[in-house]
Amino acid sequence: MNIRPLLSALTRHRASVVLLVLEIALTFAVVSNALGLVMHRVAKLQLRTGLDDTHLVYVDTDGTNAADKGAIYTTILHALRRIPGVQAAASVNTVPFGPRGGTVGFYLDESEKRFGKVSDFYWGSPGYLDVLGVRVIRGRSFDPSAYRDFGTMPASGGVIISQKLATQLWPGQDALGKSIWLGKKTRYQVIGVAAPVLRPDPGYAGIGDAYDTLFLPAAPGASETGSFVLRTDAPQRQAVLHDAFAAITRIDPTLVIERDSSGSITDLRRSYEKNNRIMIGMLGGVIVALMLVTGLGIMGLTGFWVQQRTRQIGVRRALGARRVDILRYFQTENFLLATLGIALGCAAAIGINVWLMAHYAVPRLPIVYLPIGAVALWLLGQLAVLGPALRAARVPPTTAMRAA
Repeated sequence: MNIRPLLSALTRHRASVVLLVLEIALTFAVVSNALGLVMHRVAKLQLRTGLDDTHLVYVDTDGTNAADKGAIYTTILHALRRIPGVQAAASVNTVPFGPRGGTVGFYLDESEKRFGKVSDFYWGSPGYLDVLGVRVIRGRSFDPSAYRDFGTMPASGGVIISQKLATQLWPGQDALGKSIWLGKKTRYQVIGVAAPVLRPDPGYAGIGDAYDTLFLPAAPGASETGSFVLRTDAPQRQAVLHDAFAAITRIDPTLVIERDSSGSITDLRRSYEKNNRIMIGMLGGVIVALMLVTGLGIMGLTGFWVQQRTRQIGVRRALGARRVDILRYFQTENFLLATLGIALGCAAAIGINVWLMAHYAVPRLPIVYLPIGAVALWLLGQLAVLGPALRAARVPPTTAMRAA
């Protein structure tokens, strides 16, 4: 189709054309970024902990003030293991979707020239890996003698590392026997590689870093071991949690239980993901609203143009133009305007994403969402213009000429 008549007609409606193109550009920029954010949050909802969530109950406390913390925690563990339905229990620093209790950056060399990652360390009392269900797939687990008291972090010893983190740190190499350093004096040697386990606060880092986890041994009373994880059958989780609260309060009434961050792992996840689900709904609403407003704008403006071009349509019909030619005319016109708006919107979308990355730490917009947004707006434009275009195509030549 010759586009010169299209361009000529559009130049007679410059103001409305500019407004429509800007509307499409703005919609494209916002929808592309909103879609990227929605899919990023959806991907976070699909992350798996790597543990048997339905059988785990977590009790979070602020730690005892007793002088001998180890004795208090050991007494609590004995009481928790006697609760009906409890299969095993251990003291831990945290669990997936629990509070962050061991986020530390480390190096791959003693001179601190090769930075590794900022990752999350799990640690707990003897047997905590079995209670959680952590699977050591290569190497070995901790010896009983490795579980000892420490301050902020163990001074040295063995560490078990998540498989995904090991692959990132030493691609194409065996992680067993490798070392990491927390300063020049604190060195851990990798003794085992575990199946991926989600970090406590996966939203703290990107999806690619969600499984940056390591495991250390700790005696009851060591740093951050005042919380407890219990293994039980799924139907008994709430009863076990209630009995655990009672047992802990009976042994140490001064120990404050953080009930909002205690519960089954599935309940903790549901609470943790609540804001994500709300944000997905809000962004989805923004996308639908913008697309609806843009579609109505295209429909209304095209209907106005059809009314203004009644004489032009009649002349074209009288000269032999078919209904399909009239329909194609308006569809092509809309495609050109949508394409111009999308081209401007691409620059705006990238600019908005750069601004959001700088001020709100949102992830980079994957380039794939630009063509997705473009196709969506092209389809929206064709759908919105279809009604007015069909009305124009149905106008008989004689009626159009009389109306003129």
